[in-house]
Amino acid sequence: MFRKIYALALVFVLTFALAGCNNKYRVEREGMPEGLKTKLEQQIATGEEMLAAAEDDDSKEKALLEIAFANEQLGYFDEAIPVYKKILEVNPAHFPALNNLAVMYEEVGEFETAAKYYGQLLEANPSNTEALSDAIRALVSAQHFEDAQINLENFIRYNQDSENPNPGMQSFVSSQFEFIRNARLKSEAED
Repeated sequence: MFRKIYALALVFVLTFALAGCNNKYRVEREGMPEGLKTKLEQQIATGEEMLAAAEDDDSKEKALLEIAFANEQLGYFDEAIPVYKKILEVNPAHFPALNNLAVMYEEVGEFETAAKYYGQLLEANPSNTEALSDAIRALVSAQHFEDAQINLENFIRYNQDSENPNPGMQSFVSSQFEFIRNARLKSEAED
């Protein structure tokens, strides 16, 4: 009898320990209306049905996106991340998959991994200022100031139009340089 109680207690302890390991990838979405939660859960079921019926890569990609996005919105990052990665197996430059992976990793504090996905997003979209801004933010959060600076310089080289300078682009680039500089100074002051 004592062995059964001990075994049962051990199962509960292991269950809670393993659940604790995954808490980082389960984000509580406070205030989510029950109706929205139900709708997202239905979206996952619909996506799974679409995936089962998919006959080509485009159909698979759409079904996987339905599943991944709904899981992400529910805060089930542990479910969404592998599905987004499956999308990248089909389409390595898939904008929503790269962006959403980066956002989720940034949300759980894995800034280097977030920066990796933002970097891939920027490689696929080298003129996208938002992708650059996000990549720089993640790199700075990971205290990779040199990498942030290099990304910004590469962006400038790629998007430079000396014949028709864009004042909005110049302002954006200046603000990014300033962001990196201030973060580096703050980091140095804290050391």
